[in-house]
Amino acid sequence: MFRKKKAIILIISIVILVSMFSYFFLSYSESAINKGFPIPLGAKLIRKDDKNMYEEYKWGPASEENGLPLYYLTVIKLWGWDKKSQEGAMTIYEKEGKKLCVISQTDSLFVSPSEE
Repeated sequence: MFRKKKAIILIISIVILVSMFSYFFLSYSESAINKGFPIPLGAKLIRKDDKNMYEEYKWGPASEENGLPLYYLTVIKLWGWDKKSQEGAMTIYEKEGKKLCVISQTDSLFVSPSEE
């Protein structure tokens, strides 16, 4: 009886770990221009400027008042980006010396290189 419970707990734990891995690494794609930055698969690219390295995405969970959702902030961190500064809706992230400016407005997400 004890072995059966142990096996069930192990199976449930494995399913949870696989689900978490799938969410954090398979529900996001790389930014169209700014390589290495995670963009939610549900975000729709609506404007892209290759010359200025600027992208705008339509994404419902983005909010100017509340910022980016906690789960997205976690993914950004897991992909290796560190938050350097924040001013209002604008946040600067850095990875391997590369800085990006991310602006969260109501239903919109803007990503561009940072001049900071």
